[in-house]
Amino acid sequence: MIERLFVWNGHLSTLLMIAGLVTSWWWPAQPAAATLLYAGLLLLMVTPVTRVVAACTRYVAEGDRLSASLTAAILVVIAISVWVAAGK
Repeated sequence: MIERLFVWNGHLSTLLMIAGLVTSWWWPAQPAAATLLYAGLLLLMVTPVTRVVAACTRYVAEGDRLSASLTAAILVVIAISVWVAAGK
């Protein structure tokens, strides 16, 4: 079920970016074009993070402390990367 969600996220992000490109091509002055593009890119960037969160949740539910710790560490690295990138 989770895998289907990620596939649909990929499809939706692709559709949003295509819609943004088509909108910017037909109506260059429309701010909606940039909004669609940014929404598609944001969804595409968030998909791997949701995968790590889902894996961490699954490991915690299964009681696998080592794997949960490792995926939590990956989330910390991602959070630090976002924080550093947002500061620049």
